[in-house]
Amino acid sequence: MRCMKCIYMRYEYSVRNNNPQAGWKDQTLTLPSAVEIPFRVVRPDDAPALQRLHSRCSERTIYLRFFGSMKVLSDEKARYFASTDSSDRFGLVALDPEEPNQIIAVVRYARKPGDERAEYAALVEDRWQGQGVGASLTHRLIEEARGNEVRSFYALVKGANRRMLNVFRHLGLPEQERVEDGEKMVEIGLTS
Repeated sequence: MRCMKCIYMRYEYSVRNNNPQAGWKDQTLTLPSAVEIPFRVVRPDDAPALQRLHSRCSERTIYLRFFGSMKVLSDEKARYFASTDSSDRFGLVALDPEEPNQIIAVVRYARKPGDERAEYAALVEDRWQGQGVGASLTHRLIEEARGNEVRSFYALVKGANRRMLNVFRHLGLPEQERVEDGEKMVEIGLTS
């Protein structure tokens, strides 16, 4: 047990010193198809890889994620999506098992400091959609969020984004949906 306490203390130290990656080791997701996908905390130097991920996604995927056309992910947005402080902004990326320098998915949350609710967002490359990457990463993100006292995620989702809505429905957590301006506002309680 003492060893676990040391690991926890090192993690807490790294978070307090604004180094969210220091407490994390790269991990692996095993998909239902038995494919193993490496994943880790997003890093500032991931901004170009996030831009490449965006460029590989179809117009429909970009439309469903960003609610409109976005030909290019700007440097500014890429840097924002690649930033994390391990408390109020946190993200995970899944890496291509064949090309580990390529990001195939990103899930993240962001909240105002001290708020118990956080906005959730995800983007999964088209060829990896429907295979469990987004759902598996979301489960890991929820574990981190709970540790940071986030009590719920919310997301504005296009009604046509059935895959995202299915991810929420299969988390096994309390969910509320309401329609706002023709879109669905989904809120997921993170307490089990």
